[in-house]
Amino acid sequence: MLQRVTRLREVEKRKAAAAAAAARGTHAKLLALQDRSSEIVALYSARRDSASGADLARQLQFTAGVEAIRGDTAGEARKAERSSQASMAALRMAERRHELSDRNLAEQRRAEELQAEHREGAHLARKLKSRD
Repeated sequence: MLQRVTRLREVEKRKAAAAAAAARGTHAKLLALQDRSSEIVALYSARRDSASGADLARQLQFTAGVEAIRGDTAGEARKAERSSQASMAALRMAERRHELSDRNLAEQRRAEELQAEHREGAHLARKLKSRD
């Protein structure tokens, strides 16, 4: 029974590790996207090559759109960070449960070995006593 629980805990730990890795990956990608959006906004804001008012308006509209995307991405990055932290907490809990079930299984095996040794010793003692 404890072996099954230990295997289940191992599977749980692996799933938690995969979820944590995915959450961290998503967070990293969103941060990179946010940084790239900021770079684009900075580059377009620094441009001074508009030939007409219409060009300037398009440039400002584009910059505002990218800035809105950057803001949305920043919000999503914060959500992803919280998700990543929650996934890491779930991973730590899964690791702890796995450690406990491993420890319980090892203790059960030691107890069974001691019982077997005790039975063998008692059997040997009975054998020796019957020879006398």
